Amino acid sequence: MNIAIIPARKNSKRIKNKNIKIFNGKPIIYWSIKTALNSKLFKEVFVSTDSKKIAQLANKYGAKTLYPRPSNLSDDYSTITDVIKFEIKNLEYQKIKFNNICCIFPAAPFLKAKYLFKSFKLLKKKKFKGFVFAANELPKSNLRSFYFKKDKLNLIKSNFKNTRTQDLPKNYIDAGQFYWGSKKKWKQKNNVFIQDSNILLLSRSEVFDIDNLNDLKAARHHAKKK
Repeated sequence: MNIAIIPARKNSKRIKNKNIKIFNGKPIIYWSIKTALNSKLFKEVFVSTDSKKIAQLANKYGAKTLYPRPSNLSDDYSTITDVIKFEIKNLEYQKIKFNNICCIFPAAPFLKAKYLFKSFKLLKKKKFKGFVFAANELPKSNLRSFYFKKDKLNLIKSNFKNTRTQDLPKNYIDAGQFYWGSKKKWKQKNNVFIQDSNILLLSRSEVFDIDNLNDLKAARHHAKKK
């Protein structure tokens, strides 16, 4: 039995009120709720929030709300796993039964039900005992990237400095759409990036990780084109 939890706090440093910014005529969280409900994968779709306004919108669009979320789990330092662990305890206290949780990002307007289905199939494979999430492949040259600290150049991965490009391993990045995991795994781990996790590989054209206003602008432009 599956449930979805959409963690949507009211404050966001880089984009004010990001989770309710209008996107394609609706608050952006609407699209995550709509996709989760339409997938028919979940017994319940919950929105975990510290915002009364977000809670009201979530109810309007068909989700149930876990409100209010404590302030210490709604700041810049609380992690997604912190929130999910808390809500698991909350739901267990309410005697709600479930086996798997899909944590869906509130600002993922291009999420599709087929991605949730494909990733859930991966979660059920016995050889993988961790989490499943969407990812994009990055250029191999990223493994030779560097940064400056106190005006000194530092390689991020110094062990690849003399490796030929064609010999570099493929590397990936979280697409910022969802994390599937069993209730047991969510309770055990503090991070989804563990060795037993698996990915659903998506193309860069299918995903916009909306972190700043430029990302939001590009995503809106892409939506209009589609």
